[in-house]
Amino acid sequence: MNSSFLNELISQEESEFLDFKEKYHLENLKLLHDILCLANAFHDGDRFLVFGIKDSPKKIVGIENDLKRKTSANIQDLLRQSNFNRIPTVRLETIKKDGHEIDVLVIENRPDKPFFLLKDKEEGRNTIRNGVIYTRLGDTNIPLRETTSEVNIELMWRERFGFGLPPLKLMYKFIENPGDWEKIQGVDNYIYYRERPEFIIEDGKILNPSFSESWTKTFHDATASSFEVRLCYLNTLLLKVTFVHCDGGRYRIPLPKIENNGFYICEDSIEWKIAQIYWQDYQLNKNKLKQHGIILI
Repeated sequence: MNSSFLNELISQEESEFLDFKEKYHLENLKLLHDILCLANAFHDGDRFLVFGIKDSPKKIVGIENDLKRKTSANIQDLLRQSNFNRIPTVRLETIKKDGHEIDVLVIENRPDKPFFLLKDKEEGRNTIRNGVIYTRLGDTNIPLRETTSEVNIELMWRERFGFGLPPLKLMYKFIENPGDWEKIQGVDNYIYYRERPEFIIEDGKILNPSFSESWTKTFHDATASSFEVRLCYLNTLLLKVTFVHCDGGRYRIPLPKIENNGFYICEDSIEWKIAQIYWQDYQLNKNKLKQHGIILI
């Protein structure tokens, strides 16, 4: 985060994703409540808790002399010790502006909402109750003694399970979690998503049974074949990509692209992410691919 991004935040009013604090909370429980509310807010993007800004009127005051100032380790410890159902992903960044230090707690947007505590957490007269879902509506947090509405809770669960998204977008989302896919014992060419088994990755037709390029010849067994990998929802084909069985069928590698007489695979491509789901004799990584003449970029 840089000064220009901070300026952009300061130019905005408080909202469901932005909260300004003149200084750090006196009680950790109130900081935790703010994090919960922002983490659960209905907003497509990261959320920001900005320390060292007086909100009304807007003024930079800094937190360099704040005796309650937190470090990143302090905040991570607080989250770990608070019995979350799942811990929000946060990071603390410090920016210098106008002779002051401003701390920005970035709470990453994650689809696995809602976040809540599994045990009551008390401090002074205040309690964050276990199982209660807090969120932020506009510039206001749901109070500690209340809970969010049924409508907002439904929106969180719908986001977690991907309801309302088209199947292909859901497939892309599920492929980001390679550990959540299962294969039927003894069947290598068919895998399904554990929580939504109607989403399937399966082998399609053989494209070239005698596939051969310079990189396939670097394996102990130069035998290779290219084939389709089909991404399906129920009986609907969503996408086809090309893979290569190489080293006599021991490995499944996305068909590399060619540029300047060299071979490469894009690390953020759907093909590479699918490759991370397949069980391989060794885990595909940048160094292993480079040994066989393929660059991962």
